[in-house]
Amino acid sequence: MLGLCRRVGGSLGKRRFFPECCSKTRRIQQLGYCNQQESVQDVIASIIKESKVHNSINNNRTSKIPNTAVGINEERIKTERNGDIPSAYSPTDIASDLEIETAEPVKSESKLKNSSPSHSARKILKALGNLTDEEAETLAFIKSVKIFQPLTSELEENGEKFREFVEGLKVRNLPSVTKIISATQTDYQKYLLEQWKLKMIEKLGLQGFEEYQKETFAKGHKLHSAIQQRLSEEKADIPPNIEGYWRSLQPVIPAIEHVFSLEDHVQHPHLHYRGIFDCLAIYRGCPCVIDWKTSSKPKPTLRDTYDYPLQMVAYLGALNQSDYLIEKGIPPVNSAALIVVYENGDPAHIHFLDAAKCQTYWRKWLDKLHQYWLLRGNEAS
Repeated sequence: MLGLCRRVGGSLGKRRFFPECCSKTRRIQQLGYCNQQESVQDVIASIIKESKVHNSINNNRTSKIPNTAVGINEERIKTERNGDIPSAYSPTDIASDLEIETAEPVKSESKLKNSSPSHSARKILKALGNLTDEEAETLAFIKSVKIFQPLTSELEENGEKFREFVEGLKVRNLPSVTKIISATQTDYQKYLLEQWKLKMIEKLGLQGFEEYQKETFAKGHKLHSAIQQRLSEEKADIPPNIEGYWRSLQPVIPAIEHVFSLEDHVQHPHLHYRGIFDCLAIYRGCPCVIDWKTSSKPKPTLRDTYDYPLQMVAYLGALNQSDYLIEKGIPPVNSAALIVVYENGDPAHIHFLDAAKCQTYWRKWLDKLHQYWLLRGNEAS
């Protein structure tokens, strides 16, 4: 971060500190980290209250290991994660921050009090405490960017400072959407994934687990290739091991009226991340970003899809802020469709995100993006 000090208005001089009683607290509150960076125990404790609504269901789910599947490599096509982890009860279709973090209810909260912050939370708090006022203002630009509206002249000036900040980190390649989500996982998410891996290795053996991963990659690649062929009006090649997914997808295909792009790259010009979206098309009369996800377990509500909507709004924001749509003559896109297809052939679940839902998830995505660049800057300082 010292590089930023030299580029933006010369030397910033000595760091300015607020009075001891409110210095770090005020800055953390202003950046919206008060409730997001709780300890793992606090996160779980807050879910327990909601989970009591359907406690009989959750008691059967508590001990389950997430059936997370490894997806396609984003450098070639895309990284995909199928986390079949039970979610807490919520009356709304929008996943809460806690549900996106795949937190899971527990049976007892007797040991959850007076807990210290997790390792991830401590890193965030330390990075926030190290910020100068100028650096904090530069990173605050991230949360001011809208998903659909262009930047104002004032924001363009702040955006230039943020560009200099990113360049000062000497990033070789801009981070992908899935890399940002992975890098901002909580300790609890990492723990769940590690426990699932250990369970699978115990069941299949190390070699068997590696073969399972390769087979998952291959299935995802073949499915995406078949979808591309079908939407390009070519004869689709459907090998036996993806026939279930293909049957699951069939009710969706007729609703896709016009395809603009398939498996294409996009980059956000102001927030400096990149990604590969599956499809950009007219779906049920609306221009949509469409994403295909595979699952072995039902995901009937948007809440069940955890951080998948974050990926979609990240692509949507990049499409609207870049010249991609204008250069290709595509109308404005303000909605997305997440299509979850099933291995057993059950009809796919279609989760439609209108403009309002997209804006909600966009704010959650910006929180993760802010956290990512905050940590990257702190590592470089």
